[in-house]
Amino acid sequence: MTIAAAAMLGLSACSGSPSADSGSTADSGSAAEAPASDQSVADACAVVQTKLQEASTALSEIDITATTSDPQTTIDAFSETVDGIGDAAESVSNEEVKTATTAVHEDFVTVRDLMQKVLIDQDTSVAGELSTATTDMQTSGNELNTLCTS
Repeated sequence: MTIAAAAMLGLSACSGSPSADSGSTADSGSAAEAPASDQSVADACAVVQTKLQEASTALSEIDITATTSDPQTTIDAFSETVDGIGDAAESVSNEEVKTATTAVHEDFVTVRDLMQKVLIDQDTSVAGELSTATTDMQTSGNELNTLCTS
């Protein structure tokens, strides 16, 4: 199923390595003393990327061959990924990273809902919407990756 593959691509785009200075001890020491609302982009990205890696692992475990024989299991597994991305967005206080991660989450929610219409409800009339939503999901993932690697 190409949608799950696109979802993997979108999620892997936003779970890349944080910027080079995110791992420096000076940054992490000062960030630990700062209130959560003063969370740096690098620190927020590190938190988000850990959670997105977990979501990516869950997504990679979806059995694409079972999509037609057991579509509900596919939707349930994809929903776990969506929930993980939502958790990632909620776990940070940096507004830039929260906004970018929320956009990724919202796009994954849209894709999941449209996948459910296609796989469960057998409504193929949403195929165009699903294609657009998949593109949006990849775009938001790339934008988060750009933010976190700049």
